[in-house]
Amino acid sequence: MLREASFVWNHALSLQKRYYSLYGGYISVNRMQKHFSVRLKPKLLHSQSVQEILQRLDTSYQRFFKKISTRPPKFKRAKDFTSFVFKQGGYTLNGNVLTINKLHKRYKFSKSRDYEGKIKRIAVKRSKLNEYYVIITTDNNPNTYEKTHNGASVGIDWGLKTYLTMSDGASFNNPQFLKEDLTKLRRKSRLLSKTKKKSNNREKRRLELCRLHESIQNKRNDYQWKLAHELCRKYDYIFIEDLSLTGMTKLWGRKMNDLSHASFISKLQYVATKYGVKVHKIDRWFASSKTCECGYVNSSLTLSDREWKCPECGLINDRDVLAANNILRRGISELWSEDKTALAAPHVCTQESPCL
Repeated sequence: MLREASFVWNHALSLQKRYYSLYGGYISVNRMQKHFSVRLKPKLLHSQSVQEILQRLDTSYQRFFKKISTRPPKFKRAKDFTSFVFKQGGYTLNGNVLTINKLHKRYKFSKSRDYEGKIKRIAVKRSKLNEYYVIITTDNNPNTYEKTHNGASVGIDWGLKTYLTMSDGASFNNPQFLKEDLTKLRRKSRLLSKTKKKSNNREKRRLELCRLHESIQNKRNDYQWKLAHELCRKYDYIFIEDLSLTGMTKLWGRKMNDLSHASFISKLQYVATKYGVKVHKIDRWFASSKTCECGYVNSSLTLSDREWKCPECGLINDRDVLAANNILRRGISELWSEDKTALAAPHVCTQESPCL
């Protein structure tokens, strides 16, 4: 089924490339779906699974057109295609047994948790370790949690030596899980490069390397999820800086990938929805670490300067704590201005909120 999904992707991509070379245009996803419904009759995949692959290809092109991604989608080998999706049909789910209708086969899986609500889609995904996962999406509302503080606000400054610094003076150390296992990674990579291609021994070494990468990723995810829950339990408003993480990765490379601030921000925003916490980003061009409390801006500050003395008020500023406090003040002022703008907006009369 993954091989057939790979064929659908590559065939649609080749049609797009040929259409562009002949007419200089782009085939819409609706037109592509109509073409596949008439011309291609898959033996294993459900028709809605084919439609989802075409929608996935269209999303990749749209990201390229909007300059979110740096390159257009590319052809994929069958062993590199990792997932397909069932939407409304093509399967039967009973407890921990998934039945694929076209195959007339039943597959038992280890159910990690009970699924509640109406099932919207089921994704079958293969990992690099050749392990298969069944991902069930339902319309059930996520559980909500309680906070330990009400109305508390905090500003967060990202760091390289420290993972993050809070405006209340607290800080979290940089775990650097990749750096801890870097020696093991290099050794296993060398062992993999010495094996013969397409041999059983090479596949064995590849699985060992993938298992180590997965262990590093699991430790990082566990740390980030726990930290996100800890912050959302304590604070009602969390203010962060909208940094250019891609540019920072070009400067500091592996260390930024090890910190993985972008994945932590996405986790923090997701957990915040469960706690009812507001996560607000301030402008990346705001000089948070260079602006003293008195308003003086130290334009000559370098990255190696961790402390600096204000020439106007004489205050000795810790760079990270100062940045976190400035982020907090800037975030509160922006939220306050947004609330004032919302209050000043003209009232529209409706049946639910009539004019008095």
